Amino acid sequence: MSAAPGRPQASSHRSPQGEGNLMSAAPGRPQASSHRSPLVLHAHGVVAGYSPEVDILNGVNLSVHQAEMVTVVGPNGAGKSTLLKAIVGLVKLKQGHITLQGRDIAGLRASAVARSGLGYVPQRENVFETLSVRENLEIGLTPRTDLDLGDRLAVMYGLFPRLAERLLQPAGNLSGGERQMLAMARALMPDPKVLLLDEPTAGLAPRFVQAMFEQVAAINRAGVSILMVEQNARPALAMSHRGYVLDLGRNAYEGSGQSLLDDPKVAQLYLGGGR
Repeated sequence: MSAAPGRPQASSHRSPQGEGNLMSAAPGRPQASSHRSPLVLHAHGVVAGYSPEVDILNGVNLSVHQAEMVTVVGPNGAGKSTLLKAIVGLVKLKQGHITLQGRDIAGLRASAVARSGLGYVPQRENVFETLSVRENLEIGLTPRTDLDLGDRLAVMYGLFPRLAERLLQPAGNLSGGERQMLAMARALMPDPKVLLLDEPTAGLAPRFVQAMFEQVAAINRAGVSILMVEQNARPALAMSHRGYVLDLGRNAYEGSGQSLLDDPKVAQLYLGGGR
């Protein structure tokens, strides 16, 4: 799906109803996404759920282009986290297709999906608490034995200098923001083409939320495509090239991040009203 930036597109299934200084560089306004850039991740007609009788996703379509940041928002229970789990193989796909750089990855084990070039950071339980920061990073490289550990660690220390100061500390002793940094760094160790983030600001104190968004923006500027699910919808859309609104497991709206923010219906139904 490649809706051009501008006025957000409404789906035919539209619902009647919505720590410390991690980085110094502000996200800034994203450059307009160009759909002439290669398509790296594409989901079409995705139907998935946790039991044979109940479908959480009911025909979701989504695409992510090279070096693009895409945010998925919507009310609780819309299927946002389930969509990420379906993409990485943690929830069985009942119908539809998911491709990564043109290769069908539907039905692959999560480990095989990781080797194919997808990184995934779940919302909870995303670090090994009893292992050190360095050990967590080393485990992250497991899918890519062809990459040099020292080289990948150096890249992570550049992106996350705070982690370099805490290499020997158990992950369980880190602050909430530092744990999120470690979880993202571990997912980036195998050099994925696309990074999937499930609520990266969840549980963070309000004063640390913007710093986490700045970290996400820095990862994207480094060339990693990002697909992010986020409840802090306004700042997430403001920093994204494109966005999708899910409702009741279906596409409700899509468009550029700014066009979704500017649309009064999207604001009223899904963003708490106003602009």
